[in-house]
Amino acid sequence: MTSFVTGFIIFLVSHSANIFFQNLKTILIKRVGSLLWKVIISLLAILGFVLMVTHYQEAKSFSITLWSPGIQILYLSYILNFFAIWLLVSAYIPRNVIKLKLKHPMILGVKTWAFAHLLVNGDTFSVFIFGITLVWAILSFRTARKMVSAIDISPKKKYSVHASAATFFIGIMIWLYIIRAGHEHIAGIGLLIAK
Repeated sequence: MTSFVTGFIIFLVSHSANIFFQNLKTILIKRVGSLLWKVIISLLAILGFVLMVTHYQEAKSFSITLWSPGIQILYLSYILNFFAIWLLVSAYIPRNVIKLKLKHPMILGVKTWAFAHLLVNGDTFSVFIFGITLVWAILSFRTARKMVSAIDISPKKKYSVHASAATFFIGIMIWLYIIRAGHEHIAGIGLLIAK
């Protein structure tokens, strides 16, 4: 449990640097350089992720069930997860309409993903993890919007239909993989989808 929580904290802190630790980031970049800063943050994120994945089942075993979701909630979660993945993918494909309109699709994707997982995971461990992630995403989105509105004076960019279609297609393919096999391979959890 301790290893998972440590990994979770490292992962969140590494992803909070651009939003919550902007002054510290600026100071460290001046001292060590931009490339070394990115390498350090990436290594911290990978370390946190590895600790979480390798200790997930162990941490989950200490959990107490608070509620069990019905089948309707389960399928609502599947739908929300599609939108979460679509948002996450759109953060990486330039000139797609989602990225240009929403500005911070990655954070919105994490927020949607955390909420969807809160709906279907009614145990204390999941409420802790996904609840903190949801709060982090809400605070991150609020901070990021303030930062952009303060500095964004660039002209409006035109979106690409091809980039937008590619975003949707890649998002749906990843979502289909995850609901069919991904959870089972990554976290040892099978879903109610016939193979």
